[in-house]
Amino acid sequence: MKMRQRLATAVDWAFDIFAPSVALERRAARKASEQFGEAFRGAKSNRLTNNWQVTSGSADYDLLPDLAILRERSRELIRNDPHAASVVGSLVDNVVGTGIRPQSAIDAKALGMTEEEANDVRRACESAWERWAEHSDISRRMNFYDMQASVMRSLVANGESIIMPVRIDRISSPYSLALEIIEPDRLEYPGDFDQPNGKFNRRSGVELGRFGNPVAYWIRISHPGDGIYERAKDNKHRRIRALDSEGNTQVLHLMNSTRPGQTRGEPMLAPALQTFKDVSSFIEASLVRERVSACFAMFVERDDPYNSAVNSSTETLNAQRIQELEPGMVQYMAPGESVSFSSPGASNSVGFDTFVMRHLRSLGASLGLPYELVAKDFSQTNYSSARAALLEARRVFTRWQQYIIGHLCRPVYEMVIEEAWLRGEIPIRDFETNKQHIIRSRWVPPSYGWVDPLKEVKASQAAMDAGISSLSIEAAAQGRDWEQILEQQAREQSRKRELFGEEEDE
Repeated sequence: MKMRQRLATAVDWAFDIFAPSVALERRAARKASEQFGEAFRGAKSNRLTNNWQVTSGSADYDLLPDLAILRERSRELIRNDPHAASVVGSLVDNVVGTGIRPQSAIDAKALGMTEEEANDVRRACESAWERWAEHSDISRRMNFYDMQASVMRSLVANGESIIMPVRIDRISSPYSLALEIIEPDRLEYPGDFDQPNGKFNRRSGVELGRFGNPVAYWIRISHPGDGIYERAKDNKHRRIRALDSEGNTQVLHLMNSTRPGQTRGEPMLAPALQTFKDVSSFIEASLVRERVSACFAMFVERDDPYNSAVNSSTETLNAQRIQELEPGMVQYMAPGESVSFSSPGASNSVGFDTFVMRHLRSLGASLGLPYELVAKDFSQTNYSSARAALLEARRVFTRWQQYIIGHLCRPVYEMVIEEAWLRGEIPIRDFETNKQHIIRSRWVPPSYGWVDPLKEVKASQAAMDAGISSLSIEAAAQGRDWEQILEQQAREQSRKRELFGEEEDE
């Protein structure tokens, strides 16, 4: 700002000498700007806002240079900060939980089928999916529902998750399709800088087409941070096209996008990193103060300096004295020796709690989570406040559930059902013609549970009785399949009739 002012002054001085009329026009324009410009108070430049640094870069210009350090700090906090770990756990457990599961929803009318024929196809699709889900991970460490949790965790910590569908025959696996999760650090272009190359624009390992669409991804074979575990030849890169020759997706790139034109995802903890660090430092400083306060309990002066030195607990290392403080310490001192140190005193528990609680609320606000879920503290809530907080949080969870369903679950479901049909497991003809009707599906997220079961069950029953809800909607809200509920009820009723007879059933 000072440099701009100096430059403007120099230009005005030059115009005053060589072009007085132009200088007059400049002064008039500047005065008009001061009177009518900067209509927004937040846009004014004065002594109170001179240190407000801003940028006008694009989404990638602002994010990509800082992305690596944002990821590293985010992951470090999640490893070592209990509140950051709590935030990630809350998001993963509430968005994915035990898994978002599919229900086949093929359109019998559009396929020209009877409802009985459609039910056979639905059961075949769901059966094929369940067989595949247990063998979904190429590394054989997770099933598909575990992979959902890993994807969500990566979205929070790294801002993105990269999944590559792989087709390979594996022992004991019923299908060739498998998924490989790629850590975002491996998405990078080989070389020092991303440079335009012909019609492709390379940005942080992603080649963009004419309209900003991803054309190809450059995946490093090994992780750049593997260190001593990296094999010598694993630092090469593979160029994976976003779509194959038939238009099928080859890379699923899920990311936390906050601005148009963004190529890579922004870590969800990014706006709160500094606050997390401040709270952690404050808590650590408070603990150190309490520990120091409890260290010295007694000083004893002795007349015999020799015995005082012998009984001293001071040790030496490399001819240097090691000073330690321990709780309840008794220190023997020689005549003439004295000690002085700061008296931190006991911390103000009310101020401590208020400070931490206020900052945890701001942390939760940046992520759309209530304080109760960040701190796992429900001691100050009642039914109404707890339900209001959880309903607000569920909007965030539902948004991410729909994102994962649309960008991960449905594309993978389509691949599985297509392979199952090719293997003759789906009893239907003309798959390619009717593909959009066959792959239709509903996805049931895990149950959130009830704050007050009695009140909420009555509310669900009233909604169904009023015709504004249905069994499928209410069952899905609890993470259950309404058809499985009815089938189980029918089996139970049939078993009752077998054991107790028709009269007992009635």
